[in-house]
Amino acid sequence: MRHRPKVVVIGGGTGLPVILRGLRDQDIEITAVVTVADDGGSSGILRNYVNVVPPGDIRNALVALTNLPKLERDIFQYRFDSSDQFLAGHAIGNLIITALAEMKGDIYQAVQELAEMMDIRGHIYPVTNEPLTLNAEFTDGTTLSGESEITAAHKQIQRVWVTPTNNADQHEPAAMHAVIEAIHDADQIVLGPGS
Repeated sequence: MRHRPKVVVIGGGTGLPVILRGLRDQDIEITAVVTVADDGGSSGILRNYVNVVPPGDIRNALVALTNLPKLERDIFQYRFDSSDQFLAGHAIGNLIITALAEMKGDIYQAVQELAEMMDIRGHIYPVTNEPLTLNAEFTDGTTLSGESEITAAHKQIQRVWVTPTNNADQHEPAAMHAVIEAIHDADQIVLGPGS
């Protein structure tokens, strides 16, 4: 039996689903490792109000690897445009992921259930089971926290790191075991396709 190459793609934003769609129909075993530090838009609102891993990048990875018909993909991606303050800007898929994470007790289990329901070709793993905050130190010595804030600063970055979003517990964030195993077993790793 021929070995199917194992390709792990690590990233988030709008770049990750583009890479995944390009690899989707190849004769490979795909694993998407999705970042969990998004703090903008619907994901940021859900992260802040429900204290969940931001779902947007996960949603886009699910859609990129699903075998569902176009209508079901479009419904999952549909973003409310109403003027209602509660629903405006939220993608239905973000709400579904958030609800399932609450039902299952963690984002990893929620994504695995959705992957099965959505007939995913490959694997999708959030990098960790907790929301993270991206931090950056700039070449001018200043620091900022939050993906949106860092991007808006338009400064040259010297180093980046992540911390738990819930600052009550300052532990070192740990990757999911499945993520480490996928990276260890990979024949090829694609790093960093972001927005």
